[in-house]
Amino acid sequence: MAFKDEYGENLINEEQKLRISLSERSLITMADDMEVFSVKKKSTFINTVFKNYRDIAKSSISVYLYEKEIEFNRLLSSLNLAEKSKQDVINQLIEHEKQTILEQVSEYQKPKSSSKLYHINDDNVKYLTTTCSEELFYERPSQYIRSVIEEYCSLPFIKRERIYRKKIFKDIEDACREHKIIKLTTKLYGKDQDFCVYPYKIIPDTFHMQSYLVCYSYKDGEVDKDKKVASFSMARISEPRFLHKSFYLNKQEINHIENCITKHSPAYLVGQPEQILVRLTPLGKQSYKSRLYSRPEKIEELSSEDVYAFHCTPQQIYNYFFSFGANAEIISPEHLRNRFKQVHSDALSIYK
Repeated sequence: MAFKDEYGENLINEEQKLRISLSERSLITMADDMEVFSVKKKSTFINTVFKNYRDIAKSSISVYLYEKEIEFNRLLSSLNLAEKSKQDVINQLIEHEKQTILEQVSEYQKPKSSSKLYHINDDNVKYLTTTCSEELFYERPSQYIRSVIEEYCSLPFIKRERIYRKKIFKDIEDACREHKIIKLTTKLYGKDQDFCVYPYKIIPDTFHMQSYLVCYSYKDGEVDKDKKVASFSMARISEPRFLHKSFYLNKQEINHIENCITKHSPAYLVGQPEQILVRLTPLGKQSYKSRLYSRPEKIEELSSEDVYAFHCTPQQIYNYFFSFGANAEIISPEHLRNRFKQVHSDALSIYK
């Protein structure tokens, strides 16, 4: 059991440092995630990912195959098979799963572009040197950690955020289920702000790229009657603080929040939706047709050939159309037009 040498000594030195090689692709993904999750040290990031993902990663081959055997037993239990026949089927299925995983792991273990010493924290060292059973498939603990990290980095962001922020997801899902009021700190327009939150559901955006907590909330300093439908990016929420107060959403409030989810992306429930007019050039219209992510829905009956009408939050328009540059002109409302004008002017000033 565990990663030990032939004399029963741990394969991790007293300094708890392991040399781990990672692919260029994984290093880029790590850098992106560290920026999103505000993590400064790679060792901290690797330790968190390994701890949160090791129990469910396919790279944890012993654990994965054990869980698959239980699953296959359950699936075949309803069939009228002799015990030996059933076990033969399970053995063949397990062998197929094992070969598939080993092929994938061999890809993770190919020579990488760079290697570096990383400090492994106490929790992970204890796991690797006591209860871990992956020494059956890996010669060294560094190979096992490398596979888990490479597998994590191969996943889409919406799955990675749930792994890295495992505790926060669990806490918020518990609050949703138990109807507990929480306080959150999150960045809004570049500034940390506190909110009192009545959590409803964690919901992915339209293209399943990121998760959002959909809720009722009000800013710190306001009161309960000021609460509005809102959403918070799960990638940027700090740890929730439980107020130990329960809440109840009536049928009308639930219907309202469900209607908001249906009409608007979960990413853009902060702020009041309003009618917005945008003039597009031919290239702008072409970009609008091809850029699907976070695209606001055009109101056909209020739009003309060049001026598109939308009913959504200004933030959605800002995020979507800002990169259009001169190919999208905000006609109204005035405050949003001025925001585009000011930001473009500030950007232009550094070139003068």
